[in-house]
Amino acid sequence: MRLLPVPLLALALALAPGCATTLSTMQTARTLAPGQVQISGGMGVFLPVGNIIRVVDTGKEQGREARDAVDEGRPYTLSEEAQQKLLTAGVSLMVAPPGANPELMVRVGVVDRVDVGLRYSGISLRADAKVLLFHGGDSEGGRMEPGQRSYDVALGLGAARHFFSSPVLDVLEVVQMGDFSRYDVEVPLYVSADFGDIFKLYGAPKYVYSHTRLDARLVDYSQQGKPVSGFDASLPATVGSHFVGSTVGMALGYRYVYLFAELTGGYVSCKPNLFGAERQLGGVTFYPAFGLAVRTGAPDRERVGRGR
Repeated sequence: MRLLPVPLLALALALAPGCATTLSTMQTARTLAPGQVQISGGMGVFLPVGNIIRVVDTGKEQGREARDAVDEGRPYTLSEEAQQKLLTAGVSLMVAPPGANPELMVRVGVVDRVDVGLRYSGISLRADAKVLLFHGGDSEGGRMEPGQRSYDVALGLGAARHFFSSPVLDVLEVVQMGDFSRYDVEVPLYVSADFGDIFKLYGAPKYVYSHTRLDARLVDYSQQGKPVSGFDASLPATVGSHFVGSTVGMALGYRYVYLFAELTGGYVSCKPNLFGAERQLGGVTFYPAFGLAVRTGAPDRERVGRGR
């Protein structure tokens, strides 16, 4: 009977944020000029609304069942279906808990219409590149005067590695968290409009795929519990999740300093085989974020299509 708590605890610590990730954008479609540097810091909040609602609804449903049992003078027992719902609801929130993620990002212009970035969020390190596909509007020479407008579309590609750390599991000497791994691949499409180099509106539809590999010893260990406890506590060797959604944001500032505020919303699909059945651990997710960006000045030779 001691086998069950350890896989549950391991799952919480190993997968958290197993289906969660930093979903912020904090940039417009316009790329930086070659040699130009932008440093930004911010904070985002992961809100797994779908999972929270699932937990609340399941709790309310079982509360009504318990109340009806008391009113009717009969014992209250959990049905197999109710146990499965409670287990799925609890695990779904356990592996993707709400929480705040700080972030620090550095972007550098490489060549015309291409910049690259590196973002550290405390739970992951992400590298990405962005290519400007379309530029239009009033601006010429890269700098915009009050009253001018510009419109841009860019395509991005990013990859992130997550960090795992668990002193609890290290003390238990069951697994070492270094034997876990998670990687994300992100494909965003940036669309933005600049108004006089002061106000910016942007959107970024995006797809994120996440792949998590659990420690092989933990997977083997979890499969040993059923003959003893009768409960299938087996864990999968790998877990994949998909996020499809979009960011909508705005930036306010002038030339070298901008304040960003945005909201990312979408749906996470994460369906691993846990405890003998497929579980839906995802749902509707929101990620509000805000930050401050500081950039160096663009070279005077900057042409149309380069960012500032």
